[in-house]
Amino acid sequence: MNTPNPQRINWSSLNAEQQRQALRRPAQENSADVLQKTQALINEVRQRGDDALREITEKFDGAKLQSLQVSNEEFDVAEKKLSSTQVDALKRAISNVQRFHEAQLTAPLKIETSLGVVCERHTRPIDAVGLYVPAGTAPLPSTAIMLAVPARIAQCPTRVLCSPPRRDGSIDPAVLVTAKLCGIDQVFKAGGAQA
Repeated sequence: MNTPNPQRINWSSLNAEQQRQALRRPAQENSADVLQKTQALINEVRQRGDDALREITEKFDGAKLQSLQVSNEEFDVAEKKLSSTQVDALKRAISNVQRFHEAQLTAPLKIETSLGVVCERHTRPIDAVGLYVPAGTAPLPSTAIMLAVPARIAQCPTRVLCSPPRRDGSIDPAVLVTAKLCGIDQVFKAGGAQA
């Protein structure tokens, strides 16, 4: 996918209408085409499973994969590629996000609104969550943190992370280390970073 060069603007030289226009998201002129192509990929994966995922990954990411699941050895290699300063920064970010989301937890609520009428509120985790972390030109361990920490706090029993691989078939080391620090041990590689 070709990304156009960003246009530079001098914010302070724009009037209010020009500032609003600068903040507008570009309209997707070809949204129907994008939807059609996306649906074709989804149908292909539904029909052919992992074989289709490997082909899509090779097409869009240039990575030829034998396995879609990240191995324990790949986690170990990723840990060795990060400095202690980088790991400490990830841990600090995880801690901050965890504190924020833990503050939002609510206890079960039970109240008798009138004689014999009891209303209750209970929070239950969903059984499984899939966490997608974009990659491409800028891997986003911050996205892994923002998705994995709330899923862990919610006590979702099955948490699976997926991220597009680099051309060599590996996932960004910071994304893998973040996944491990957040208690996610099922990480999969899947194509589409350049899609």
